[in-house]
Amino acid sequence: MSDLRSWLAELAGNGDLGVLSSPVDPDQEVAAVLEAADGRRAVRFDAVRGARFPLVGNTMVGRDHLGPALGCATRDAADRMADALDRPRPCVEVTEAPVLAEQLTGDALLSALPLTRQHEHDAGMYLTSALLSVRDPRSGTTNLSINRMLAVGERELRALLLPGRLRAIFTRAEAEGRDLDVGIVVGVHPALVLASQSPPDRDLDDLEVASALLPSPLRVTRAPAVDAVVPADAEFVLEGRFRAGRRAAEGPFGEFPRTYGPGGPAPVIELVDAWHRTDAVFQTILSGGREHFLAGGLPREALLIRALRRAGLDVAGLRLPEHGSCRFDAAVALRDPAPGAATTAMLTLFTAAATVKTVTVVDDDVDVFDDEQIGWAVATRVQADRDLLVVPGAKGSSLDPSARGGTTAKLGIDATVPADERDAYRQMRVAPPDAERLRAHLLELGLA
Repeated sequence: MSDLRSWLAELAGNGDLGVLSSPVDPDQEVAAVLEAADGRRAVRFDAVRGARFPLVGNTMVGRDHLGPALGCATRDAADRMADALDRPRPCVEVTEAPVLAEQLTGDALLSALPLTRQHEHDAGMYLTSALLSVRDPRSGTTNLSINRMLAVGERELRALLLPGRLRAIFTRAEAEGRDLDVGIVVGVHPALVLASQSPPDRDLDDLEVASALLPSPLRVTRAPAVDAVVPADAEFVLEGRFRAGRRAAEGPFGEFPRTYGPGGPAPVIELVDAWHRTDAVFQTILSGGREHFLAGGLPREALLIRALRRAGLDVAGLRLPEHGSCRFDAAVALRDPAPGAATTAMLTLFTAAATVKTVTVVDDDVDVFDDEQIGWAVATRVQADRDLLVVPGAKGSSLDPSARGGTTAKLGIDATVPADERDAYRQMRVAPPDAERLRAHLLELGLA
């Protein structure tokens, strides 16, 4: 079964899951532990003060976990995602769903959950990992998205809706005077988190993208009280409605650039019911942590690979490095790039993803998954007066603190080798005469 529980069991079996049994404060203490463990291990909190359920975070520990989550080599994860976008797989609908095993009854709803305040200037307790499942009435397909949501009282959420498919669906509903039903899903396999970041194509069903990423078709069920389809094996589903015409204060909140996203009036969701699995585990994502970077980064890498291939480029590898929050910087390796190919790659990436500010293009002898190799290529193959491209006044990220009104400058770095000068730029290599004997030497030294 491809659910959060099976993924946590795999992490535990590999020694990548820590369990904290002592009481922990949801106000920044949970986040402080997750920050200390970021990139090292997932953490399960069994005693979050005031909450009825345990909590888990850092569930995508690092880039090396993307491959196991998607059943492929980590280097092939973006291609695996691209294939799922090109060939979604139908889900299997079931009526007996574990996520509907128990109803959250009583006056306490949001206060029963282990919600957290992560950073000192955050506006309050937030849901940071919840997938909003909304049906697009124009196509009938399901859109999944992760939106920061401020919890207010027991049954109100205020959701930031950045430009994208969900905001377009909500705007149309509101213009028609309609509330918009939403299933709020918490506690899922990483494949669903990644699918929620698919491109905003109204004909794409994000549940079917997740289904294509899993070893077997995704099991889904219909929410009992709202018009939404949700993963049957999720840990929680909160049923709610965006109220047409209602806005309330939300934010500030610490965002992926590791600075605060500003506050402002936000659409309001009123919750009508809540369900959960037996012995359910709630999930959080540390904003500005590795899991946050990778959850948004890998789908963008897939989108960019598809765009480069449509432009006729032979892509050997592409990565949105963690130092750019897996959003702002891109490194792409091309096979035998023709004159002008590097510039084509830069302009393609700038256009395909507005968040990308810097693109470094290298040959396929450079490993784009190794920051040192990328830096080496820039140091030894770039002349600033010849190999830089600056694009001023371009569309950027509204969360980039250096942008002005969402407008940014973009930088392209051509670190490829001129086709007629490859011998002069050839990397030196060590080529031992007997690879097996070398391996034996390294084993003896404890280096292999």
